[in-house]
Amino acid sequence: MTPNDFTQPLGGLDFSSRTVAGYTVVALSGELDLRCARVLREQLLSVLGPRASRLVVDLSEVSFCDASGLAVLVGIGRRARLLGGALRLAAPTHAFIAALRSSCLLGQFEIFPTVLAATTAQPQPAEYRAQTGTRRQIRSRIANGGPLTQNLTAPAANAPDPSDLGEAVTAILAHADAWRDADPDRRFTSTLQDLARARAGNDHAALTRATRFLLATLARYPLTYSSAVATTASDLRHLIDANSAVPALTTGQ
Repeated sequence: MTPNDFTQPLGGLDFSSRTVAGYTVVALSGELDLRCARVLREQLLSVLGPRASRLVVDLSEVSFCDASGLAVLVGIGRRARLLGGALRLAAPTHAFIAALRSSCLLGQFEIFPTVLAATTAQPQPAEYRAQTGTRRQIRSRIANGGPLTQNLTAPAANAPDPSDLGEAVTAILAHADAWRDADPDRRFTSTLQDLARARAGNDHAALTRATRFLLATLARYPLTYSSAVATTASDLRHLIDANSAVPALTTGQ
């Protein structure tokens, strides 16, 4: 093992890198979301190369992840494979596994319970199964409410303060053009319209429902980076998280 190559904050995320048994181990701590996605991608690409194409991402300190954060890891995994290497995920928290499940990306990654397991397991499928169990077993553990590493206590189910929520939604609507530009597939259009109607009608219950659905959509679908979108989405999420759990989108999966 060599000392940390560097440690650098990325918005709400801390990034550190070291070399272990021929793998570049990147430890992330904090929130893996749209705010840090662009810079995180650049940092991960900076530690990848033809002679350093085996990457392990330590997720044991990741407290939140959305679809934009996951999209970075998907792209980095593809890049690592093109270089003849691989991307492995180690010690994911319940929050991270929940994000994988919501985004239907659980089967896209090699997942290991510890960094040691990820850096010592052989690439053969039999060795992978010995370290992590089959993907069906992992899905079963999640479906039954069991995380791979730890449980995170859900916030108390209290409604956010109407004035605070109104300010957060007003900030989002003030940057509606940025949200549209960041959403080429227009997955957020109807929810933004619901927010505008609820805000105009001073309907706090409808506003709360729409904001929670917006956050659940963010957990499932990535957006193109925008500073305004990242900031307003993060402010809203922290307000909602401080009061109540964000419900997951229902899917047919």
